[in-house]
Amino acid sequence: MKYQRSLTYIAIFAVAGLFLMAPRCGSPVSDSSGSSSVVSTPSEPITLEYWRLWDDEDVLDDFIAEYEKKHKNVNIEVKKYALSGDKTVYDYQAEIIKLIADGSGPDMFMIHNTWLPYQINQISPMPESILSTKEYRDIYPEVVEDDFIDNNRIYAVPYYMDNLMLIYNSKYFDRKTKPPRTLDELAETAQKLTHTEDGAIKFSGLIMGGTQDGMTRGPDILAALMMQYGAEMTLADKKTPAFNLPSPNTDPPFFGAEQALAYYTQFANPKSVYYSFTDERDAAGNRLFPNDTQAFWQEDAAMMIGYSYNIDNIRMFNPNISIETAPLPQNRIQEPVTIANYWGETVSKNSEYAAVAWDFINFVSSKRKAKSLAKKINRVPAREDLISTWEHNRYYGPVAQQMGYSRSWYHTNTVEVEAIFSKMIEDVVKYGISPKIAIDDAVRKLKRL
Repeated sequence: MKYQRSLTYIAIFAVAGLFLMAPRCGSPVSDSSGSSSVVSTPSEPITLEYWRLWDDEDVLDDFIAEYEKKHKNVNIEVKKYALSGDKTVYDYQAEIIKLIADGSGPDMFMIHNTWLPYQINQISPMPESILSTKEYRDIYPEVVEDDFIDNNRIYAVPYYMDNLMLIYNSKYFDRKTKPPRTLDELAETAQKLTHTEDGAIKFSGLIMGGTQDGMTRGPDILAALMMQYGAEMTLADKKTPAFNLPSPNTDPPFFGAEQALAYYTQFANPKSVYYSFTDERDAAGNRLFPNDTQAFWQEDAAMMIGYSYNIDNIRMFNPNISIETAPLPQNRIQEPVTIANYWGETVSKNSEYAAVAWDFINFVSSKRKAKSLAKKINRVPAREDLISTWEHNRYYGPVAQQMGYSRSWYHTNTVEVEAIFSKMIEDVVKYGISPKIAIDDAVRKLKRL
């Protein structure tokens, strides 16, 4: 996720829904290519509220001015949700849901790529007249289709993308040593670079194996490993958890999720030769080793797995760090998998002018404007026809390179899912429970959500 300069924040909430409010007669709205579409606007003044996260509040100003110039009666107001204090994106989501129940909120807002199953009934899907599902599939990578199309309707449009990649400090790699490409190479490199004294980690070759306490995106990393080992996260309905089952088409049965959990947790096991990270605390409650981002920017670690926003955080605390990135190491190079993490722009079912709101989102996501926006905010655009311009970017190149094999999986309550995954990790690392039992317990809990 992205961070920005200080602005005047306002507390806001978001809304959504299912059915499109029919627009009244009026002037046609231009589509993303600048030609007239079948969408019409009423003749009276229209104000659309747009609530957003992460980016500067004025980042869309040029696009808004251009759109309003074409549509004199349309006024678009962007407001930013402040994640100040202890507020998280889950507080933002909870406030969205609350406002939906009250029948209020903005016309447009942002939704995480894993939230659609939980909020689909709060969103007005995009009219086919603005962008067809065929056109959408041609523009965006497969993971976007999986995340934001349901029952052949479009529920959100991403402006930019992110996915898990390897982040490493080149200071600890000589010129002949390339970043690891496979999971075996990752473990070997971690072992070589880790330094311990009397069982205590003094320098970590790889930050891996932790719960959310020390690795905020630990559940995502574990899910990516499960997919790499061939586990199916859900049944065909995309809702029922199934990663406790054997990987498809394996004889004898191969339990990919168990292998992934064993691989992940070995780095937090003091008895393992690959021990390189710990979530343990002393009697006073202080961590024995820093969390992932802190350890990296303090240069107490050589490698970590994270998203592009982790790079921003690290460089903010240590601008001179020799940070580099590479694609996520794989179990099978020929069948790569990483986890996508991004946001979509969507429209509330409560919007009186839902079609106009969608037309504006489609306007901003057109090729020319998406390219301009990506450059302005330094993020990899979601459109496949713009990926090649980012593939060799120093920090964000891997995001573009991995777009075609980024994956996601449906879960109806992200915060609960992450807590269950974190407990699964803790059960193995702290309590010595077998990966099979920990996974079976996690699946039972997920089915109750």
